[in-house]
Amino acid sequence: MPDPQFFHRAGPFRLVEIARLIEADPPEPEAGESLIHDIAPLEAAAPGEISVLSDARHVSALAQTRAGFVVTNHDLARHAGERRNLVFVKQPRLAYAQIGHLFYPDPPLTAGIDPLARVHPTATIGQGSQIDPGAVVGRRVAIGERCHIGPNVVLGDGVRLGDDCRIGANTTISHALIGARVTVETGVSIGAQGFGFVPGPTGLLRMLQLGRVIIEDGVEIGANCAIDRGATEDTVLGAGTVLDNLVHIGHNVRIGKHCVICGQVGIAGSSVIGDGVMMGGQVGIGDHLTIGPGARIAAKSGVMRDIEAGATVGGFPAIPIKHWHRQTAGLARLFQKRETAG
Repeated sequence: MPDPQFFHRAGPFRLVEIARLIEADPPEPEAGESLIHDIAPLEAAAPGEISVLSDARHVSALAQTRAGFVVTNHDLARHAGERRNLVFVKQPRLAYAQIGHLFYPDPPLTAGIDPLARVHPTATIGQGSQIDPGAVVGRRVAIGERCHIGPNVVLGDGVRLGDDCRIGANTTISHALIGARVTVETGVSIGAQGFGFVPGPTGLLRMLQLGRVIIEDGVEIGANCAIDRGATEDTVLGAGTVLDNLVHIGHNVRIGKHCVICGQVGIAGSSVIGDGVMMGGQVGIGDHLTIGPGARIAAKSGVMRDIEAGATVGGFPAIPIKHWHRQTAGLARLFQKRETAG
């Protein structure tokens, strides 16, 4: 159960209200009036709580659960046997996420500027926004309505944020234009100089970094990410893209819409990532590459050449996933033969 010291629960809600929210099949009238007090996993759920079955591997847990109701779909219900407490939806995981936000909404903002924050007189703060202690808001910064600027956040001169943004503690943002409903977790660096040097007569000379960072609506950025500003063009994150913790985006990188980039990914400068690309953890993308829309890249892969749209690749260097699996299996058989011969 979520610790009430940290998480504040709303509700209870009638099952019929929840069913309407998640576009579930209408429950029976008597069941629809049941009060649901919380969400919980199958193994821990109590009679007044709602859980989810989204994978056939968890059917055994369904048989033992004490949950009052379980969200699932008709296909998975075939594995469940005869049960009367099932709530049917098309996408159980999506529905469960929606229920979670119903019970645990974002805490309300306390509009205003804390006395320990420093806001330049030329900055504009939208109605209903909250500026926490230690925040520094520079010249000509524009913050939209209902934004939350966390403790010790630094917004450099000229930065713009759209409405309903959340900027986590100890984040530094410069040279950036940020859309609406963008969430940035703690300790993020946005708009710092990219990595570019040329040999000079007395050593290495840094290349000028004269671009910006453009972050479109609905982007989510995990903790301790670094997103460099462009060198001569802009670094762009498309609408709805999500970054896990510890991701590095190099200068001039252009990422499309609704991409999923997992932890410790590094994307070198001037690469272009199409819409809907998914990258597993610790993927490395070389510079000046193009990753086609809908591509999938397995964890720990090293990408050194362009990837076609819709392709699934893995390995180092990354190759089509079927070839990579064949190589791995072939190596295993080769070593097995050597061990047997020895």
